[in-house]
Amino acid sequence: MKTKYFNKSEEEKLFYTVLKEKVYNRLENKQISYGNFIFWRKGILWFLLCYTFYSLLFFNEISLFQFCFSYLFFQLSGLLVGFSLGHDASHNTAFKSKRLNEILHFISFLTVGIDPMLWGLRHIRSHHLYANVEGSDVDIDKNPFLRLSPTHPWSPKHKFQAYYAPFVYMLTLLHSVFVSDWIYLFSKDYDWMKKGFTSFELYSRFFLYKLMYFLLVLVIPIVFSAFSWKIIVATFLVSSAFTSLIFIIMLVGTHFFEEAYYPLPNHDNLEHSWAVHQLYTSCDWDANKHWARFISGGSNCHAAHHLFPTICHVNYKEINDIIKETTNEYKLPYHHKTLFEMITSHFKHLKNMGKLN
Repeated sequence: MKTKYFNKSEEEKLFYTVLKEKVYNRLENKQISYGNFIFWRKGILWFLLCYTFYSLLFFNEISLFQFCFSYLFFQLSGLLVGFSLGHDASHNTAFKSKRLNEILHFISFLTVGIDPMLWGLRHIRSHHLYANVEGSDVDIDKNPFLRLSPTHPWSPKHKFQAYYAPFVYMLTLLHSVFVSDWIYLFSKDYDWMKKGFTSFELYSRFFLYKLMYFLLVLVIPIVFSAFSWKIIVATFLVSSAFTSLIFIIMLVGTHFFEEAYYPLPNHDNLEHSWAVHQLYTSCDWDANKHWARFISGGSNCHAAHHLFPTICHVNYKEINDIIKETTNEYKLPYHHKTLFEMITSHFKHLKNMGKLN
């Protein structure tokens, strides 16, 4: 990862100072740095739904349709467990205890397949620091299928990427399970991400997680359900594709949208301060809608999350209007769209990136 240096503009620093003061004054006397009753009520609901659907897989009288339906919703609700509990745990905002956060993070990702430790390390040490910065944000690394940033090289196939992107997105979770997780673990290119952790700790957690994941999603259903292994593997693949698509729909447009800022490569000095950089590179969707926060674990309030990652997501509803008000005051961008507008903007962005400039 390339280290970059943020601008130390006094005006931009003042913006963040004022914003923080307003936010913490609004949230004064509230439990904000870890999960409250609302947080746990929602997380436990998704958790119970996830494993209720899972238990249905083993009923003797279950039909094939019911089995496939239950497996799909087991995977989808498991994804929402990750959004609602696991994401906060990765930022140590679920429990006061770091150790309990680590355990919750591990458990919350069990149905998703992405190694929670490696994901958490790259999410916090790379993406949250350098969103959309080529060579510094792992989430914007070049990939062989899509050109997501103007800093990526163009090839003729990118002219059609707005049309084939959904099929690429369907493979996201499977690619993480079988390819990218292994690269992050074994490649020396990512040693910077793994600093502070022994090889034993990294490998033992990784293989324990993968073992438990495959036992949960494939081995136990194959051994104890009424259906053949071929049906179960096919159901796993289809459910993974659909779950991947939902995962991407909720997240990809929060950084890859028409107005997003992508600093040019090979420049060590960034144009904006850290806080203002988060505004230029993030997009909220339906930030003031309860249903959106409920299903996304606050990921729809992306500006609030990037600016205040140590505040539990159930408090974002009280932060959004302050961000909007303060960015207007300082004439800074605050990108907000409906979910449909964000998805549309993302595909327009893909189309623009498919053009040879």
